[in-house]
Amino acid sequence: MKAGILLYVYPLFTFFALSNISSAQLANSYPNDIGIETDKDVLFVEKFTGDMTSILSRYSEKLNTEGMSLDTDVPAGSKGTHSLKITSKTGGVNTGGHLFKKFTPGFDSTVYVRYYVKYPASSNGYFHHEGVWFGGYNPATEYPSPKAGTCGLSDSRLSIAYENVWPHPNRPGMDTYIYWGDMRSFDGGNTCYGNTMINEGRTGYEKPATTTAPVDILDRWMCIEIMIKLNNPVSAHNGEMEIWQDGISVGHWGPGFPNGHWLKDKWYNNPSDPPFEGFRWRTDAGLNINWLWFEFYHDKPDAPSSSIKFSNLVMAKKYIGPISNPTGATKSEEKCILLYENKLQLQ
Repeated sequence: MKAGILLYVYPLFTFFALSNISSAQLANSYPNDIGIETDKDVLFVEKFTGDMTSILSRYSEKLNTEGMSLDTDVPAGSKGTHSLKITSKTGGVNTGGHLFKKFTPGFDSTVYVRYYVKYPASSNGYFHHEGVWFGGYNPATEYPSPKAGTCGLSDSRLSIAYENVWPHPNRPGMDTYIYWGDMRSFDGGNTCYGNTMINEGRTGYEKPATTTAPVDILDRWMCIEIMIKLNNPVSAHNGEMEIWQDGISVGHWGPGFPNGHWLKDKWYNNPSDPPFEGFRWRTDAGLNINWLWFEFYHDKPDAPSSSIKFSNLVMAKKYIGPISNPTGATKSEEKCILLYENKLQLQ
């Protein structure tokens, strides 16, 4: 039965998946990401060109730079020569590293962040906070100040991330991990950790909530894109967020969509529930998108030494999409098919 479903659905999915990836996007105008940094809608690009000294000079705060190196492993379609590799060492040596960039004066309205990341299979079961975070501090700072567990953020902080949230024996589940002034608490307002929006709670913490939940295909390049639309005016609940994994939207939230409900710090998507109220990301126009953070926090005491790789990050005012590779199928196209195959095989 599984094989029959796979044979029937796979060609159709392949067509729609590739159509989705090939739809209008900024990356299509810059094959292989060449020259994408020159586009009028692009805010920042990091291809990890140059030596480590020049790369580090682009960031206001660095951690464990001795554990960073340039790697020749890059996503398919990229004409860049290197990705950034950040390592962790066990035995109390370090818990990974990071690069943090402050933007002055910051960006308002709508911001898209697209990046490639490769998570190692050796970290499976030990993921903590590993990926690209972005958001705003009010006032802006030169360094990250996450203050995990803090409620009552008001207009002091906004942070957006999509990372390995759900433990799973084979494929970690991906989900949001977001902080903002109106975020929910799991214990009545005493403690607040990043809210999850995509699939959590449906079948428990032990695995991704459904077989169709987005998963991390380990040891492969994965293209992540996140859009945040800040609310304007600041009194309104008209903010939005959308997330794409390998060119496929895995969730879009805004005023009046989708339907669902909050249970403590988790949003449950459910078509029979009332519509989502929309995000009131801020109540002060002084809070905007003013920082970006490459993070590798691999801190569990029994975790093996590990690493993460980042490549081809672009921030822009419009949808970017996976790297365009006119000479053949991109790695993102190949992986989105593999992602769906894995979902079907789990059913």
